[in-house]
Amino acid sequence: MGNMPTKKVVLFLVEGITDQMALGMVLSQLIETDRVRFAVANGDLFVRGGREGPESAVRKQIQKFQSRYRLKRKDLRQVVHLIDTDGAFIPEESVLAGTNARIQYGKNCIESLYADSVRERNRTRRAAALRLSSLETVDGIPYSIFYFSRNLEHALHGREDNLSPAEKRSLSEELEDTYADCPEEFLQLLRSKEVAVQGEYAQTWQWILAAWNSLKRGSNFYLFFEERGK
Repeated sequence: MGNMPTKKVVLFLVEGITDQMALGMVLSQLIETDRVRFAVANGDLFVRGGREGPESAVRKQIQKFQSRYRLKRKDLRQVVHLIDTDGAFIPEESVLAGTNARIQYGKNCIESLYADSVRERNRTRRAAALRLSSLETVDGIPYSIFYFSRNLEHALHGREDNLSPAEKRSLSEELEDTYADCPEEFLQLLRSKEVAVQGEYAQTWQWILAAWNSLKRGSNFYLFFEERGK
């Protein structure tokens, strides 16, 4: 018998450790032909990236992962970037001055004591989303970016309130416990009318970038599995 082919890596680039906790097991069950690995950015990659630009910020995360695990470009099947929208694509005039330092989300507005800083953050994130959603590769590696709106907990659990780190961790553990042994039900959730933003890849990005849609519950992550034929 010949040697079994070495599995390639599907690298998921996520914002926080709770994203990895929530999705790691179920994605490993759904993607059996490749190895699922995570690179955790630990925050807003676009804002922290500063002047280097979003593509360069993503490239650095990939290179850091390759260096840590001594992987070559050919070892990676693809990079899948998962982001929270955080309501960042709404019109600038919908970011209002508030009395709370922590961002408060409404149906068609954001309030913050630091409204000017939020507007600047939003401009940076919109520009990054426009650029990255147009890419097909980064450093020659197939690349795609998907969103959870306003965040993973909103999209997958319907939670609209501001959550503490402990609450986020608890919901991540709940999602893992619920779907690790029945991953097909996780796909059903992603494709449900409550979660799935309908349309082709480019159309789902046009939708989330329009009006106040980035404050609404939704995700286009199901399209990743459509592409893989799941």
